[in-house]
Parts: sequence; C-alpha cells; structure tokens
Amino acid sequence: MTGFFRRSHDSDVQPGYSYARRHRNMITEKVTVLDLREDALGIPHVRFSVTYESPTADRSTTSLKLLALRSFVDAYRDRVA
Repeated sequence: MTGFFRRSHDSDVQPGYSYARRHRNMITEKVTVLDLREDALGIPHVRFSVTYESPTADRSTTSLKLLALRSFVDAYRDRVA
C-alpha cells in the first residue's frame, strides 16, 4: 500500500472506529470501519458495516458497504466511542 494513510484528515479513519449520523426522520446511522484498502488504480477505500436504528423500531438493519476514503470522510464526520 502507498502512503495515503499519512494525510491528516484521512488518517483519522482506522479499522474498529465507529461513526454516527442522525437523519431527520429520527433514524440513526451507525458505521464501523472494517478495513482500509486500495483498489487496482491505487484509490483508497473503506469497507464498513452500517446499522440503521430507529426509536420506533424493535430491530435494526445491518449491511456492508464500500466507499472511497474521501467520500467516507466527507459523509461520516462524527466519531463515536
């Protein structure tokens, strides 16, 4: 892998870190970073799990997703413990 993890805004993303964002319809989207990898062109990507939770639902939905690192950083800014 190349040194793309050295950029300060991107280096905050690490496997195991979680982020959350709330939507207007009271749904909370929580994501957990599973791993970081580069595609065949050297573009860094984040593979992560997504869980959607709602105060009115008894269960949540989880799925796996993949985003370019830049898109992930733009979309998920609020890290949670």
